[in-house]
Amino acid sequence: MDKRIIFSLITAVMFGILTGCGPSEEERRQAEQARQDSLEKIQKLQQLEQQRQDSIEQARLDSLAAANQKQEKEEQQISVNFDPDGSYSVQVEAWRSRAKAEGQVQKWVDRGFENAFVVKYGQEETGNIWFRVRLGRLSSRAAAENLREQISSQYDVPSWISSDAG
Repeated sequence: MDKRIIFSLITAVMFGILTGCGPSEEERRQAEQARQDSLEKIQKLQQLEQQRQDSIEQARLDSLAAANQKQEKEEQQISVNFDPDGSYSVQVEAWRSRAKAEGQVQKWVDRGFENAFVVKYGQEETGNIWFRVRLGRLSSRAAAENLREQISSQYDVPSWISSDAG
C-alpha cells in the first residue's frame, strides 16, 4: 500500500475517533441554553440593581427637595414684634361659628403667629354675632400695616387693621 493511502486511512480513523468523543449536538444545545440562561439572570440582576440605585437617587432628591422647601418656608416666615400692650391687630378672618374661628386660630398659630386670637363681635339680641380671627397685638399702626402687607403677600389673604386690638 501506498504511504499516502495509509496516512489517509489513519487520519480518517483519528478524525472519526476525535469527533465521536466530543460533545453531541444535544449536549452542545444544552450548554448553549445554560449559557443563555446565565446571561438572562445577569441582565435581570443588573436591572434590579439599576432600579435600586434609581430608587436611592430619587429618595435623595426627594429629601433634598423637602429640605429646600423647609428652608424656603423658614426664610419666608413673617417677622414681626408683637407687643402685649399694643392697641393694633390685623384681622384675617371672621366666622359665625366660634368653633370654626378657634380652629382657624390654630392654623395661624401653626404658621408661626402665636398671638392669634378670637374676638366676639355683634349683638346677642339680633343674633348677628361674628367671631373674628386676629393677629396681634402691635404697638403702632405702621407695624400693623407691615404685618398686613406681609400676610397679603405670603398667604394671599385679605386682611385689615383694627385699632382696638381686641
